[in-house]
Amino acid sequence: MEGIKPFEKILIVGAGPAGLLLALLLARKGIPSTVLESWDRLDERLRATQYGVPATRVFQRAGILEDMRAESIASFPSICWRRVSDHKRLVGIDLSVLEDHPDRMTILPLNQTIQIMYRHCIEQTNGLVEIKFNHKVLTADQDDTQVWVDVEVEEDGSKTTKRFYSDYVIGCDGATSTVRKALFGRNWPGQTFDSHLIVQNVWYDGFEKYGWDGGNYMIDPNVWGLIAKRGQGGLWRVTYGDVGGFDEDEYVHRRNAAFKKLLPGHPDPGDYTITQTNHFRIHNRCVDAMKVGRILLAADAAHVCNPFGGYGCMTAVLDVDGLADCLVGLHQGKADADILDKYAQIRRELFLQYVDARSMKNMNRIMNTNPDTVLETDKFLQLLADLEGDRDRTKAFLLKISSIEHDFKQYYRS
Repeated sequence: MEGIKPFEKILIVGAGPAGLLLALLLARKGIPSTVLESWDRLDERLRATQYGVPATRVFQRAGILEDMRAESIASFPSICWRRVSDHKRLVGIDLSVLEDHPDRMTILPLNQTIQIMYRHCIEQTNGLVEIKFNHKVLTADQDDTQVWVDVEVEEDGSKTTKRFYSDYVIGCDGATSTVRKALFGRNWPGQTFDSHLIVQNVWYDGFEKYGWDGGNYMIDPNVWGLIAKRGQGGLWRVTYGDVGGFDEDEYVHRRNAAFKKLLPGHPDPGDYTITQTNHFRIHNRCVDAMKVGRILLAADAAHVCNPFGGYGCMTAVLDVDGLADCLVGLHQGKADADILDKYAQIRRELFLQYVDARSMKNMNRIMNTNPDTVLETDKFLQLLADLEGDRDRTKAFLLKISSIEHDFKQYYRS
């Protein structure tokens, strides 16, 4: 019957960046959603900080880019690759060629980005987004007509279990996704690496003193990582890999020696200030299917990769952007329900074909490559070396449509 919508409301599990961004994109097209979050607050951990051109375009469509840029550093002039042994800059890419372009890379720690997303969900969606904290999803199930989640709800110090029904459930609940486990149990194809990532916010005047700026990939078989300017006032993010097998205290104890090798000027602990630290295992994994019936997965709930190159957050943003387009097309009668199958198939294929392989190359480049010969053996760095000094070609390289983008609106009916 005319006027009846194919679905009424969406349940989103997880109030992280993927869940909140999806809710925002849907709300801008008049589609309500409820976001269920197990924590009592937003995630404050140190995670992604840089968002390339494809993600920036999505943030613009979601209406949050202006606020993100107001809180970000004024510019991010370059990304380069350095040899740890002598800190020599080997090659880089000049991002200043896009300094005035609306799609230029955006730099902002993810915990601040999430705060902006949350504020927009509350203030800019006319009540279309409902966010429920202290709502821990225990399992998800479905039949032919609807899907539901059982949720442990904490209210006034006591816990009760409630069931929430919906037309579709979207799992955006991260790498430990309960929704994914409800579908596949412990089956999570891929690999977990022995290496351990230590991530910290650092204040150190040596970066400016020694002329470091932007992002600096550090190449070394023993101490490798990424050092990048991340906030206003001189905030830097130092991410580096260590071998696995130690407890958290031992990793902190080992950090002084790593910083002495990695940071310009080879400083002692009293020369810098660390304000926040997080520890992560490194994984590259992907589910067998991103849609089972009325349950769909997106972002880290569906696939994870190591963080080097920014593919994790970029892929998450493109997942929810594509899924939003599919849901909007279905809701507006411009597409049939099988557009959701296209989302699940295509986004998974793009991860396996491009993201998984490229993120592995990015990590191997800094941890498993001879820093003295990397320019002679690495084709990507050779490409960047060929671009250096040519602003027009560099600009075209940065703005080209990425192979991990996909326009699902092409499947709408004419």
